[in-house]
Amino acid sequence: MKITYLLEDRIPQTLQALVEEHIQKAELDYFKISYSSSDEEIQEAFDNSFAVLCAPGRYISPKLYENSRDLKLFQLWSSGYDKFDLVTPRERGIYVCNNGGANAVSVAEHTILLMLAQYKNLIDSHKRTVEGRWAGNSHGMDMFMLQGKTIGIIGLGNIGSEVAKRLNAFGCKIIVYDTVEKNQKDYNFDFRQVTLSEIAKQSDIVTLHLHSNEKTKNIANSEFFSKMKSSATLINVSRAGLVDQRAFEQSLSSKSILGAGLDVYTHEPTSANDPILMHPRVIATPHMAGSTVDVYVKALNSCLQNITKIQSGLSPAHIVNGVL
Repeated sequence: MKITYLLEDRIPQTLQALVEEHIQKAELDYFKISYSSSDEEIQEAFDNSFAVLCAPGRYISPKLYENSRDLKLFQLWSSGYDKFDLVTPRERGIYVCNNGGANAVSVAEHTILLMLAQYKNLIDSHKRTVEGRWAGNSHGMDMFMLQGKTIGIIGLGNIGSEVAKRLNAFGCKIIVYDTVEKNQKDYNFDFRQVTLSEIAKQSDIVTLHLHSNEKTKNIANSEFFSKMKSSATLINVSRAGLVDQRAFEQSLSSKSILGAGLDVYTHEPTSANDPILMHPRVIATPHMAGSTVDVYVKALNSCLQNITKIQSGLSPAHIVNGVL
């Protein structure tokens, strides 16, 4: 039996080669199939596989695997799984697993990159430098330090925790809201747990680190934005669905918040002239926070360990769909 390596066409050849190199090192035979392949091609691969490496994880119609009696695992190489059907595989006893937080540090670093870029007004500063247009700059009157600022972290999971640890070194004050009660004793950094309303009111920077689901959808809504400081910044490297986009756009255009740092969007790829992205104090990156060579290697190792466990009849780690 083989595994299926399922990918999107936009994945560059260099990254495809890295994935295939690791699959081969694990001594696994595989089918290489694109999400854009015909249903017949995908179904044939699934029918002859015991595991599918979804890189990246996207929705797969159940009709493509409902008769695949040997299929035991959908392995996502991402940490997020909101775009994947968890229910149907669970009903069929098929594991769905994520990468176990392999990208947590990379996303945390990117979060702080966006904070610093926002606080130093990096885009404008870069443009002025390369254009030789120094006259008329603010002389730092629109720039800030992270030290001493209150950072509101919404979601203290793997990524939120890594962000908090690093911000402690910057001398920030950390306040936290999570949908699950947290115990300070379980963490090696200082924070205060507060209500969502207090996050909005007290934070100089709010950063989102939650999985997207019905409970967290639009957690940053018009009420939340109305309580934020006019000097506050929103950072979102998690999922666009956490933010009410209309309320967000209104807050930016009315200057009721300072700006934002974004890595996730309602529509990906983004469109030119998006009013949110055109705002002068919005810094945006193309959903790349967890995309580094180091992360790919770590995630692939984690994913392939799960696949070899399944091959050996063992239960995998990092199960996200409740199969026991």
